[in-house]
Amino acid sequence: MGPEAGAHERSLIQLVGIGPLPPGFAEELAVRVSRRVAVPCQVRQTPSQTELRRVPGRDQVDADWLLGLLEARPLPAGAVAMGITALDLAIPIFTFVFGRARESGHAALVSAARLAPEFYGLAPDAALTRHRTVLEVLHELAHVGGLRHCPDAACLMSFAGSVERVDVRGVDFCPTCLRDLPRWLHPGGGEVTDVR
Repeated sequence: MGPEAGAHERSLIQLVGIGPLPPGFAEELAVRVSRRVAVPCQVRQTPSQTELRRVPGRDQVDADWLLGLLEARPLPAGAVAMGITALDLAIPIFTFVFGRARESGHAALVSAARLAPEFYGLAPDAALTRHRTVLEVLHELAHVGGLRHCPDAACLMSFAGSVERVDVRGVDFCPTCLRDLPRWLHPGGGEVTDVR
């Protein structure tokens, strides 16, 4: 059920900012993600702004199109591109998505737009937005590592269709998903559960 041993090994996660992000946001994410995985996470230069493809009839960026752009960018051998954006993302069959990744691919994408409390009319909370974004990055990277959604509601790999589910599903992988994680996604330096 899990990924083939060695089939999805990586040596680097490149965080790629897409569109405007708060100052230091990508750098802080890179530090926090690096604490949770066995490989380094580094910020890559933001790509030059291109015309964004919108989901027809909506003011949201097409997540699959944006993921395709990330997948087409050259990467060093063994690297994974992890796109980070504050743009609201969707695909035609969902009203929004927090992120996208192709199982066993080499790129993933996370949007912080709906992870920010202010999206819902609440007071801004940068620490909470970062916390939620780190969890979504880990979730999408695990898809890149070959994992699918988990039926355990407390597992980081369970599907979260709302920000409330992001908050209650837990910050760690269940024992089954942890066993199936490729080595590069295993917690570096021991289990770290507080990502704030």
